[in-house]
Amino acid sequence: MKLETLQPVRCYVRGLFRGVAETPGIAEQREEIETHIIDRIADGVSRGVTEEQAFAEAVESLGNLEELVETIIGTKKSVYVRKANWLLMAAALAYGSAYMAAVGLWFYFTGFGFKAFAIAVPGWLGYAIPAAIAWMDYRKNPGAVGLVAADRTSAVRSSVVGWAAISAACWIVNAFFFNSDNFLDPVWAWMPTFGVLTWPLMNTFESWMVKNLDSIKSPREFGKD
Repeated sequence: MKLETLQPVRCYVRGLFRGVAETPGIAEQREEIETHIIDRIADGVSRGVTEEQAFAEAVESLGNLEELVETIIGTKKSVYVRKANWLLMAAALAYGSAYMAAVGLWFYFTGFGFKAFAIAVPGWLGYAIPAAIAWMDYRKNPGAVGLVAADRTSAVRSSVVGWAAISAACWIVNAFFFNSDNFLDPVWAWMPTFGVLTWPLMNTFESWMVKNLDSIKSPREFGKD
């Protein structure tokens, strides 16, 4: 192929990696993309189209190369998004089931008796229904692929701070009503504390899955989104 064609391809691909530190792995991946585009251009020229048109078609056929580059450099990861969401909701359901069982028992032994079920069951459904929806979505398209941020530290940190602030507020209010003559007298702040704990636990589990769970990772191929 003419040098006049090769040079724009190399410039285009190097532009995708602008600002990325050069490593042997990055260089290898960049060369693979260049080779793939060049091969597509050659195929187009053999069909009788101009090199410029073949270049445009080659780039278009490869899909979102910027997203591909993000997976290569590690800022994002390609995962089976519906499977990941189902596993996340399933884990939340497991925690929520234990949590709402504890809530139901607390209400049962603080004078509510079997009326505690009227409180615990709706709360449990708050975990069960999203899990059921996630399962149905997964079954409809288990191979759905998407990109997610590889580093979820910020989301985990924010959720922990939010959980701590909400929990502290609940315990302060609870302490204010100690020794009062109403239903807010007992120690009830543990319930919102452990309920809101679902938030950072889900973020932490999601971060772990993205980094370590091979079964949700999807290999991205040239020309496929």
